[in-house]
Amino acid sequence: MRSNLFIQFLFLLIGASIYAQERELLWEENFNGNDLDMQSWNFETGDGCPELCGWGNNERQIYTKVNHKVSNGRLHIQAKKNGDEYSSTKVTTKGKKEFQYGKIEVRAKLPIGKGLWPAFWMLGSNIDSVGWPQCGEIDILEYVGKEPEYIFTSLHTPDSFGRTINTKKE
Repeated sequence: MRSNLFIQFLFLLIGASIYAQERELLWEENFNGNDLDMQSWNFETGDGCPELCGWGNNERQIYTKVNHKVSNGRLHIQAKKNGDEYSSTKVTTKGKKEFQYGKIEVRAKLPIGKGLWPAFWMLGSNIDSVGWPQCGEIDILEYVGKEPEYIFTSLHTPDSFGRTINTKKE
């Protein structure tokens, strides 16, 4: 598993900082201004089809570039329901920010509700060449709406993925 990682956000993010082992600041995002810094962020849009319909885990939502706003140093991502269609925003640092070692800090306010699954995770930067789970994944935070009293963390590897033995509830 290649150890360089990129970050994916699917939740209301307030700020993130990444430090090396010596606590040297490598990157910091304070969401200053009124727009995402496109030198750091990408949008993933649509439903993942035809390559990965449902984004690999049967998501029913469509990702757009419009279900978010940046204001007062915060990134607000909003899930919306319009009839039978759900939409949200998915942003990543894929191809723009990679880290092999370090400490990641994040402040987030998570929505509450059945069917919601906000998450903050890292994937191996070689996902396009080796696929998942071979690239590895670290779920730093997943909130599963049907279990509102828990926050989940997981480690996914080729030997342990999906409903992994490496999942912890806190």
